[in-house]
Amino acid sequence: MTKFNNILISRLRFMGDIILTTPLLSALKRAFPSSEITYLAEAPYAALLQNHPDVGEIISFERGNSTQNLSVFKKLLSTKFDLAIDLFGNPRSALLTWLSGAKMRIGGDFRGRRHFYTHRIGDDGLPKTAIDFHLRYLLPLGIDAAVDDPFVFVTPQEEEWARSYLQKKGFDPDQGIIGIHPGATWPAKRGIPERFAQLANELATRRLQIIFTMAPGEEALLHSVIDQCTFSPILPDALSLRELAAVLKIIDVYVSNDCGPMHLAPAVGTPTVGIFGPGEPDIWFPYKREKGHRLVYKEIDCSHCHRDFCEKMDCMRAITVDDVLAQVMDAL
Repeated sequence: MTKFNNILISRLRFMGDIILTTPLLSALKRAFPSSEITYLAEAPYAALLQNHPDVGEIISFERGNSTQNLSVFKKLLSTKFDLAIDLFGNPRSALLTWLSGAKMRIGGDFRGRRHFYTHRIGDDGLPKTAIDFHLRYLLPLGIDAAVDDPFVFVTPQEEEWARSYLQKKGFDPDQGIIGIHPGATWPAKRGIPERFAQLANELATRRLQIIFTMAPGEEALLHSVIDQCTFSPILPDALSLRELAAVLKIIDVYVSNDCGPMHLAPAVGTPTVGIFGPGEPDIWFPYKREKGHRLVYKEIDCSHCHRDFCEKMDCMRAITVDDVLAQVMDAL
């Protein structure tokens, strides 16, 4: 294998996708321990890589910010990258990979964009997790990569802030806390609000503390859940990604639909119960049962439809409160 001094990794977005590239970072650092790895990602997702032990520098790209992105272009042109790996493969990321000037550029074998790369990774048609999908981009390097767990590093200072935050909100960090995330980017992946309320009620009767989490813009959805709770839930805040990571590291179990926060909790070491509807858990839930992670999924005739919107929501309605509750208690 060639020695690489400077390596550029590009995965512009989204939260879960970037988290699922971190095993590739570990594999690269083992193979090339003296190399400096730079990660190019869009804001706000770039914050996920802060303090990561395998990342030397983070380049944050902001769509629509021409002034800031001019500095990104200058950085790519001035840094002497030996190797660039584009894990995203859209026209922008392909161009940015080419601008790096790296002599070896690895990317997907996509029409048009393929010409920006020196080495192209085609689809072999075999089923694989999202982690394994990314690791295939190491094939031209001859790396036989072991599969590491996704990893987001939370500093001791961030953990201390999270404990203080929870205490100020009325939680006891040393007692059982269950996190519940009723939202998701796409409506078809959101569970039924009244069932999340029923789940919270059942957990509260077991003397467990309940903390809801939400993304910006999900206030109405959260109120539709909280208004149906028989106890008095503590109203959540829309936290930054770093703040959310720190809070998730403190709690005991996290329940989430198929969305970004569902990937963040395992990456900070918290047992996670993932609820899947139209998505593919074989790809997007590569989390180990022995680490406390649990999957809730009911396959029906129209499963794996990948729809963003659905009027019937049969796959989500097939999942009962008892199904999720059993997995939460098992994870505990």
